[in-house]
Order: sequence, then structure tokens, then C-alpha cells
Amino acid sequence: MHRLPRFLTEGRSLVALSLPIILSQLAYTLLGVIDAVMAGQAGAVEQASVALGVAFWIPIFITLMSVVQAISPSVAHHYGAGDYAAVVQDTHEGIWMAGLTSLLPIILMPGVAPVLAWAQIDPVLADKTILFLWGIMAGMPAALVFRAISFYSASINRPQPMMFLAFAGLGINALFNWLLIWGHWGFPALGGAGCGWATAIGMWIALIALVCWTAWSPDYRHVYLWRGWHWPHWATQKRLLRLGLPMGGAALAEVGAFTSVAVFVGRFGPVQIAAHQVALNMASLLFMLPMGISSALTIRVGQYLGARDPRAARFVAWTGVLIGLMIASVLAPLVFFGRDVIASLFSPDPGVREVASGLMIFAAVWQLADATQVIAQGALRGYRVTFGPMLVMLLAFWVVGLPLGLRLGYYGVGQTPPLEIYGFWFGLITALILAALCLSQWLRHTARKAIY
Repeated sequence: MHRLPRFLTEGRSLVALSLPIILSQLAYTLLGVIDAVMAGQAGAVEQASVALGVAFWIPIFITLMSVVQAISPSVAHHYGAGDYAAVVQDTHEGIWMAGLTSLLPIILMPGVAPVLAWAQIDPVLADKTILFLWGIMAGMPAALVFRAISFYSASINRPQPMMFLAFAGLGINALFNWLLIWGHWGFPALGGAGCGWATAIGMWIALIALVCWTAWSPDYRHVYLWRGWHWPHWATQKRLLRLGLPMGGAALAEVGAFTSVAVFVGRFGPVQIAAHQVALNMASLLFMLPMGISSALTIRVGQYLGARDPRAARFVAWTGVLIGLMIASVLAPLVFFGRDVIASLFSPDPGVREVASGLMIFAAVWQLADATQVIAQGALRGYRVTFGPMLVMLLAFWVVGLPLGLRLGYYGVGQTPPLEIYGFWFGLITALILAALCLSQWLRHTARKAIY
């Protein structure tokens, strides 16, 4: 019981840091909803071009953003140690890294057209999708540099700017969608592709606003970024990439597994594809809560380790895991008992609603495992341990989860008939449980090793 006051104190600090991160993630999700709704008003083809474009750029963006997130544990360590010069230096290097990595998807853009042709996408739809993606590419450097500065800001306990600017971006995005989808006020009428260019404009406005915020706010005077710039130092770049590349690999392993299921279940018809998307949207929405705690935990653990207090780092790490499990324990029964209502909100089709409702039982069950694995992974990043967790995610999803899903979904077991979409989701829940067990044990070992 003597640890309860300390748990409450650390819990409040962790929630205060994670709440703006969670809300900013919610705002970014709503950006996608706004694009889908507004493009849908322009017609099915325009909405489909946005959907196809999102399928291309979101996995790449999440992967690159995770690479750039290497700034977070690095800056947190320096900040905890009181080494403000190193905070500025590593953030400068992280901004360079963000700008350079943003060139990768631009270089890959010429490969999109052959992929769409191979998939036998209608040429008109393919052209609209490519125009949408070129808009996104125009904003990609701004988006990744914005994230780099946001990670720096959150790592010195200033997460509020990213939250305010994310919500301001909703209005900006809606305005430019309106202008560019239908061609108001003399703007070109681009249809659904206009959503991509509107997003790019919003990305650049957000970056400019964040630069101004960090340049003028007195909160940043002791770690002022906007002086003393230099060309990249390759030794520091390599150090950040050693942290960031495995973080990107782990994100790609998980996101790729979930998104690939939509392809694998394509043979079962549109009802199961739509139901998978409905249930996955709900699960992704709930995932924001533990993911926000995970990001905050990376910072808090890193700050304590920078201050050379590994016992406090261990305590806050397990405090984060416990808070995540408490949240999951509340969410799981809500999803289970409210699954029919939730499914009806996403789709009017009875068949889709029935299958989606069944899939949400899996989503309810995996809340505990999902919260554990992502929060443990966040704590390990605070310890600057990223390569091992990447291997765990690859093993859990691509060696165990997806092969198991393929077996159960397509063939069944023994005399059991194929389970179709349910078999794939059984594979996903197995992967999440395996990842949670492995990462929590890895965290236990890492935290003890840091002390002893």
C-alpha cells in the first residue's frame, strides 16, 4: 500500500502527458473520416480514389514516422540529464533525418502506376489515385518534419502544440477539401484527388505554425531550436537510425499484418471485406488510448534514465502497463456488450453488421493483450531497446499469426471447415497475445538489468 501514493502521482503525470498525444491522434483519424465523407459526396469513383490512395500512403507514413520517433527517447534521455545542448543537437539531426526520409516515398511514386495496372484498377480510377498521391507526396516532407518537432516538444513535456494544431488542421483540411474537390473560388476541381492536395496544404500550414510556436513561446527558451544549424552529422544520424529503423520495422510488421488481411479475405466476398474494415476501424480507434500512453511512457522512462534513476524508470514503466490494463479492462466489456450497436453505426447492411459484430468479440478479447504489447514496447523504447521488439513483432505476426490465420481461414483444422474471416482474426489475436507475453518479459529483464 505504501506504493499507492507514488503510483497515483506517476499515473497523473503519465496521463497528463499522454492525453494531448491521444487527442492529437484522434484528430488525425478524423482527418481521414472528413476526406472519406467529403469525397463520397462527389461520387463513388472519387471516394474510391481516396480509399486506394490511403491504402498506399498510410502504411508508409506510419513506418517513416516511427523511424523519426527515434528523436523521442534520445531527447528524453538528454532532457532528464539536464543536457539541453544535446537536446537541441539531436533534434536538429532528427529534423534532417525526417526531411531526408520523406524523399523515399517520392522516389517510389513511379512504381504506383504499374501496381495499379497489375491489380486491374480502372484506368480513370488509377489516374485519380495517382493524382491524390502526388498531393500527399507534396506534403510528406512537412508532415515528417512536423512530427520530428512534435516528438521533441513532447519529450521536453510540451505535448500541447501538436494537439491544438491537429484540431486546427481539421478545419483547414475541410476548407481546402471543399475548394479543391468542387473547384470553388477559382481553384481547380480535382474531385477526390483534391483531398490529397488539401492534406498537403494542411501539412505545410501546420509545420509553419509549429515552427512559429517553438520559436516564440518562452517554454522553449532553454532548449531553443532555431539557431546554430549545421549539416547532418553522420555519426549521430547512424545512432538515431539504429534506434529508429527497428521502430519503423515493428510498426510495419503490425500495420502490414492487419491491412493484408483485407487482401487475404477478398475471396470470401464484399461482406467479409466490409465487416473486417468496420471491426478494424473500431479496434484502431480504441488502440489510440494505449498507443498514447506508450508514447508518453517512452518519454517518462527516458527522462528517468537520463537522470540516472533506473528504479524510478522501472516503476513508471510498470505503472504505464498497469494503467493500460485498467483501461483495457473497462473497454473490453463495453465492446463485447455493445458490439451490435457499434456495428450498426458503421454499416446499414445486415450481413456486414452480423459478421462485424462477431469480429468485435475478438476485438474485445484482445484489448488486454494489445494494451500490454504496445505499452511494453513504448517502455522498451525509453530504454533505447528497439531491435529485439521488432523481431518479436515480425515473429508474432508474420511467422505465427498470419500463417495460422491462413490455415484456419482457408482450410480449417482436421474436420473443421474453413473459418474464413474468423480464422484470420484468430491468428491476429494469437499474434497479439504472443507479442504481449514476449515484450512484457523483455521489459522485465531490461528494467532489472538497468538497475543491477
